[in-house]
Amino acid sequence: MFRILFLWFWLVPTIFVHGQNKVSYSPSEKNDFFSTMKVNLSVLASDSLQGREAGTQGELMTRDYLVNYFKQFQIPPIPGKEYAIPFSFSEGCSYSVGSISFQSKEYELDNHFFYLNRLVGYDFEGKTHFVGCGLNPENYAGTDSVSNQGLVFVIDVNYSDTCHKLDNCLSYFDMVQSAVLLASSRNPAAIVLTTSNWKKFPISSNWIPKPIPPTIPVLGANTKLSALLLENIGDSIFSSNSFSKNEQTGYNVAAFIDNNKPTTIVLGAHYDHLGFGGFASRFNGPATIHNGADDNGSGTVLLLEIARRIKEAGYNKHNYLFIAFSAEEKGLLGSKAFLSQHNVNNSSMLAMLNFDMVGRLDSVKPSINLIGTGTATQWDSLLTASDPGLIKQNRTSSGLSGSDQMSFYMQKIPVIFFITGMHKDYHTPSDDVDKINFRGMVDVLCLAENIVVALNGMDSLSFKETEAENNAPRKRSGISLGIIPDHAWAGKGLRIDAVTPGKTAANFGFLAGDVIVQIGDYNVSDIMSYMKALANYKKGDVAKITYLRGEFSTSVDVTF
Repeated sequence: MFRILFLWFWLVPTIFVHGQNKVSYSPSEKNDFFSTMKVNLSVLASDSLQGREAGTQGELMTRDYLVNYFKQFQIPPIPGKEYAIPFSFSEGCSYSVGSISFQSKEYELDNHFFYLNRLVGYDFEGKTHFVGCGLNPENYAGTDSVSNQGLVFVIDVNYSDTCHKLDNCLSYFDMVQSAVLLASSRNPAAIVLTTSNWKKFPISSNWIPKPIPPTIPVLGANTKLSALLLENIGDSIFSSNSFSKNEQTGYNVAAFIDNNKPTTIVLGAHYDHLGFGGFASRFNGPATIHNGADDNGSGTVLLLEIARRIKEAGYNKHNYLFIAFSAEEKGLLGSKAFLSQHNVNNSSMLAMLNFDMVGRLDSVKPSINLIGTGTATQWDSLLTASDPGLIKQNRTSSGLSGSDQMSFYMQKIPVIFFITGMHKDYHTPSDDVDKINFRGMVDVLCLAENIVVALNGMDSLSFKETEAENNAPRKRSGISLGIIPDHAWAGKGLRIDAVTPGKTAANFGFLAGDVIVQIGDYNVSDIMSYMKALANYKKGDVAKITYLRGEFSTSVDVTF
């Protein structure tokens, strides 16, 4: 049982307590939070900051705004540091020469293998270690994230037990992504994708498995090298290459309340976005400013507000570290860099709370997705005990979902990722301030502060590794409904978070909130079964799709 901390001595006078360990805000405080966050977000999501892309002038202007905020409320930087902490990152590498030595023979880049993580160099060596399909924790028995630098993980992407029609198998690439993600969490020297059935399950040089740590080499082997590696597991492999980097400088902005305690609670949010679009944009038109009001202006202003709250409340059972990360959109680069710099003793970090896309709380049925609840054995009971009762909690155990908390999870730090959900404006120019539910953000702030208060009564949390989860199907070859799923939906079926205008789902009358439970003869119980069901169809096929809208079940014949 964790200890319960009574709040009477720590809270500022304007906060009142509903029972044990519950923080609540008065109406005047709610209005204050509402106004402050709206002002801050109106700046961060304005055209003048040009989409806040890492490595641009927009990032520098945003950096300065955040620094001035922390100064205004007298929250100091990390001792011995400036508020803005620079880090170098690469927009990608160009490779002139690459080779692999295995079984006393040399194999050349492009002829026998190709690079899949273009953010790294490929000088490595180690013994090959077979991890099967790479999808399950048991594949990694006997390995961990500390002692694997001498191992090169070999994954066989022959998924014949799941994918029967590769041309339409939307789940194939997602399973490869999950395998790479789980393998990378064990921090090997490198990952090599092989296939024991190249004809049916080839490896594409166009794959870009992400999010993955920008320090881990990931390669794809051709049919000949695949067979050789799979037949000689345990032998040594050596890789070398020549490359050049497009180096950029990004800035994390960090403030620190030092209470001279052995433990630190980390609160973070990424402030960068897509600039004028780029490869990650879902918008098909000309280059246009992507303001990213929800992604992740909302999380950034909530971070600023909770920093002010913690400062004013005088919480002192831990140290408190507030980090606004840059280059999250480029592959979690800012959070990874911050941890590698050891700006604060990583081992002192009790927990990390990450706010990313917290501005679209449903005003009718408010719910928050809390991702990472399986990363500490105490999270579920702690979250229940600290719940102020304002928002329904949808909990997902995995710490591997693609935002900055994943960098901390890989360092064995318990994490919680707050997100109100995906929507049709995600990674488009229409993600603007007028779509934000600021009063909902105040409720998210209250929940977050209650969790911070509950952590004030904890001396330690018991870290727990979690499995990788497929949180959302991606756009691949084959058919698609044109929806964004609710990746933290805890019920049966696939819940639609947003419908893309002009696509199949929109044309056949599907709406956000509908829950798909069956496609043709295939039951849909979750996202994975949804993708497997779609894999059985091709363009022009017709399938009866059954879905729930509230309490009512409806079926419609859909032409893909």
